Amino acid sequence: MTERLRVGMVGCGEAVQSLHIPVLNSLPKHFRITACCDVSGEVREDIASRTGSKAIADPFALVQDPDVDVVLVTSPDSYHADTVLAACEARKKAVLVEKPLTIHSRIGKEIARASRGTGVPVLLGYPHVYEPAFKKAREVWGEPDSFFSGDFRCMIGPNEKYTKDVLDTVRPSEIGPFDMMMSQMDLAAASTELLGMEIGIEEVVVHGTILGLLIHDFPVMRRILGEPREVVYARARGTGGMGLAPGLGIDIVFDYGEGRVLHQTEIQEMKCTDWGFDLRRADLHVSVRYPPTYAQSAPSSCLVRREEDEMTVEEVNSGRYENGFRCEWKHLYDVVTKRVEPETGVEDAVKDLELVERVTRHLVESNRDSGRM
Repeated sequence: MTERLRVGMVGCGEAVQSLHIPVLNSLPKHFRITACCDVSGEVREDIASRTGSKAIADPFALVQDPDVDVVLVTSPDSYHADTVLAACEARKKAVLVEKPLTIHSRIGKEIARASRGTGVPVLLGYPHVYEPAFKKAREVWGEPDSFFSGDFRCMIGPNEKYTKDVLDTVRPSEIGPFDMMMSQMDLAAASTELLGMEIGIEEVVVHGTILGLLIHDFPVMRRILGEPREVVYARARGTGGMGLAPGLGIDIVFDYGEGRVLHQTEIQEMKCTDWGFDLRRADLHVSVRYPPTYAQSAPSSCLVRREEDEMTVEEVNSGRYENGFRCEWKHLYDVVTKRVEPETGVEDAVKDLELVERVTRHLVESNRDSGRM
């Protein structure tokens, strides 16, 4: 008989409502939602009613609940660490954390130590790593021994323009200014630790954007290309404001010795998504495209071009209507029940945070030198 894992959710915002709950409901033989927690009483009560689960006000009480096997952490980034550490101490069967793991690699290393010490697997919610198209691209690309070039793109519109077509998101009637301020202050403290005391709000915004948005693509790049040698170029555009807003963009160039890779990220006004990557070398071109995050059943695609018999041949790998969120939850199930190694484990997530910090330092220093910040 298939073991059903009982899931407790800490944080019941947009990502949980539009992404995780539908996926968990689509895997009823594997998972059952048994508890939910949110800082807003009205949100947690509504989600509890929708999912048939218990509404628990205290996240640490949820972690200790004997009816919870797996903890899903989707609270604000600065609160991730306390919940994950508590779940490790409680010897839960697994933890799934929405990216980023936390707001500083120093804290990430503490989480990694706790996971190792308790044996509790901590997985990161990197859905693009689990996309069928990326798995195909990784298999085809292999280990090139010649020069290559590549570009990664994340051009997306505001989340709310997508989610309103998918569901009526339950939001608190009043957003607590204290909670929002505390989250922003935590990010500012992490930015200060990274960049020094003489930083402005624009630099905090840049750090937060790299930490919260480019963290989607760094794990993909690192898995298919390995670790970059250095950050060659980094620049931010349209940083006036307090967060992710239309016009905000970041450009980065990585040096791989035998290759160069360009990253471009931009928040657009339109509800339009151009998210994916292209890699090119003498014998092979690989292109991957992801569907919009909130398109539950749309497939990713991988286009492969190579030369055969003096002709260029195209191979399209698509049509698998299985998104990365379902794949990551099914993988978590195998981690718990079959003891397979986590594909997006916490030790590797610390390396993602370290790359975020390398990029942030380079960007801020180069922008200061040029007078752009």
